[in-house]
Amino acid sequence: MYLAYGVSVPVFVVLMQEQEVSKVKLLYSCLAIVIVFMMAVSGAWALKADCGNEPNRAKPIKEVNKEDVNIQNDYDKVVKEDPKAIYLAVINGSTPKPNACGLNPSNPLGECTGWGGPLDMDNATIGEGAGSRNDIVIGGTYFERGIGTHAAAKFVYSLTGDKYKKFGGYVGMSDEKDPAECGAGGSCIFIFSVDGKQVFKSDLLKGTDAGKNVPAVKVEFDIPNGAAELLIEITAGDDGNSCDHSAIGDAKLMTAAGLSVEPKNKATTLWGSIKASY
Repeated sequence: MYLAYGVSVPVFVVLMQEQEVSKVKLLYSCLAIVIVFMMAVSGAWALKADCGNEPNRAKPIKEVNKEDVNIQNDYDKVVKEDPKAIYLAVINGSTPKPNACGLNPSNPLGECTGWGGPLDMDNATIGEGAGSRNDIVIGGTYFERGIGTHAAAKFVYSLTGDKYKKFGGYVGMSDEKDPAECGAGGSCIFIFSVDGKQVFKSDLLKGTDAGKNVPAVKVEFDIPNGAAELLIEITAGDDGNSCDHSAIGDAKLMTAAGLSVEPKNKATTLWGSIKASY
């Protein structure tokens, strides 16, 4: 059997199959180009698994239906790692350009904690010093990523390694001390500055207040184009720095590429615009 122009049915089918294969190859080629492009513009997106040792967990965390102020390190909420963020690290990151773990501070490590140092791992509280670090829980919320320290502390991060657009995180007192060992669970003030200009200052935050856990306070601000330095200061309350086990949960920097990615497996805005151009 022949079609028009003398082309047999088997030959016609083969030609159609070859065209379909070519279309699939073209689609995969375009997708590969997009993935490479996204990786190039995104910088080094951070992952917890690339940050070395896990905390020692001298006081293990425990998920419960409702957290109890009288139980240390129990939690009923979780803030999971954002795979498209560049996280602030302390030990296993790098600077000024972040690596797979995140971005390290540029100031001396001795300035990063007022007690219990030197800091020796990422995503962990200060605990009772080396060998006793714990996961980060603030006000009944467990943070997969974050910084644990002790007042007074200072962290200086270079912003020159990528084009950062936004900072996000949560501040508060670690649940590893409140209230059994320290009354109110310590108290601190958290101050954030970009290139010498203060962009956020918390109230005096306690671990507990009036018999209730004090929830983590969200911090979020834009980073101006060309910004060079982020300074984070954690100061003791007016009662001294006893028991001031402070933490910054989910401390992250976002680039334009990271912000363009939608949650729940949705395609990126950038990818959507590329598809629309075909």
